[in-house]
Amino acid sequence: MKQLPRFLQALAGIIQILAWLLAAIAFVGLIASFVVPGNIEAFLASEIMAGQDFVINGFGSSMISGSVISLGMVRWTMACGILTMSLTAMIFRNLWLILKTLKGSDSFGESNTPFTPDITRMIREIGIFFMAIPVVELIFSCLMRLFYVDIDPYVDVTGIMTGLVIWYLSRIFGYGQKLQSDVEGLV
Repeated sequence: MKQLPRFLQALAGIIQILAWLLAAIAFVGLIASFVVPGNIEAFLASEIMAGQDFVINGFGSSMISGSVISLGMVRWTMACGILTMSLTAMIFRNLWLILKTLKGSDSFGESNTPFTPDITRMIREIGIFFMAIPVVELIFSCLMRLFYVDIDPYVDVTGIMTGLVIWYLSRIFGYGQKLQSDVEGLV
């Protein structure tokens, strides 16, 4: 059972690194769409992309009635992907730090209790990051709707609800931190 936190910490670190790599790849793709737009447009019009959707982190452009995804739609999707993958990386960074702190291997992990200001803050940030992802996607959906009439703005409320639950959980941790400091003051 002692190996589980180490495994979870390693998994959170790996997912964090992958999310940062995907954000970097989306950034390079966005830059490439400005540097060599002809190559990107040729790829989008090729048979490889025929009937395919262009999606990054759940947000993207769908093919509608056999039309070709435009370069502008790809740019908007990549820009949104950079932001949402960065937020995803921050979620897993905070999870990694929480597990590292609880293991006592971090500079600010003075005790093995989860009721510390740092852990409470990191849990609150995870909730905020979860809520920010669908908000960013909604903003980009609305912006794309302004430029491309065949895009319907949408938001997945699951991320917002998950973020609210995690944010409320951080409030519980904050209360636990207060109770723990009260108990330590009595001893």
